[in-house]
Formats: sequence, structure tokens, C-alpha cells
Amino acid sequence: MYCEHRTSSCVRTKRCFVYPRSGFTLLEVMVALAIFATAAMTLTKVAMQYTQSTSNAILRTKAQFIALNEVAKMEINQEWMEGTASKQLTQQGETWKIDKRSEPTVSPNVQRIELQVSLINPDNGQVESGISSLTFFNHRMNNTP
Repeated sequence: MYCEHRTSSCVRTKRCFVYPRSGFTLLEVMVALAIFATAAMTLTKVAMQYTQSTSNAILRTKAQFIALNEVAKMEINQEWMEGTASKQLTQQGETWKIDKRSEPTVSPNVQRIELQVSLINPDNGQVESGISSLTFFNHRMNNTP
């Protein structure tokens, strides 16, 4: 662009063509930061939910193993229950409470056993909600020769 007069409008126009404005405005930067912050918060929330559900699944799996171990001990020892029983034990790095309840069935040699496995909070020693439950049928062995 050619300009004979050095008026302010001519200089301003020439400067705009010679040195184009580069960069972002403050508003554009603020909008981009808002979008990034929203995306980061969403991703953080998803990651936290994934971590929490994974740790809950691990805890439920441990509790199921505790219940299955208790059933196996009862079967090996041929333990016959009357009423209810409760005990605490430490396995797999946690302290657990096992509550057992027996119920009669139609057959006098078979009983229904319900197990409830709960985790004990190490900070306050209180039982947290039940994590796993298991129902199995226990039977008496006949000792006939």
C-alpha cells in the first residue's frame, strides 16, 4: 500500500498490513482455560470413580475368599452348627468379622448356613457394612460302618 500523506489513519492502516497482529486476546485465552478446566475436572472425576470401583471389587473378592475358606473349614471339620456364631480373624492384610447363622431344613441331616463377612475398620475397630454374604447347605456325615 502506498501512502503519500503521513496522516495517522494512513500510518495506522499501513502498520496493520505490514505488522499483522498475532496472538490471542484475553477473552480467547479465558475461554480456552475454562474448556480445559472443565475437561480436566471431568477426567479427574472419572479416574476417581474407576479407582474406587476397582478397590471395592478387590475388597469384595477378598471377602468372598474369606467366606469360601470358612465354608471349607466347616466341611473339613464336619462342623454342625446350632443357632448363630460370630468370630473375628485377620487374613489378607485385613481384619474381618464372620457372622454365621444356621437354619434347619426338611432333612434332619442338612442345615442351611448363612455367612455374612464384614470388614472391621482399623481406625476405630467398628464393623463396616457387610461386604459379602454366602449361603450353603451343610450336611452331617453318617458314621455307619
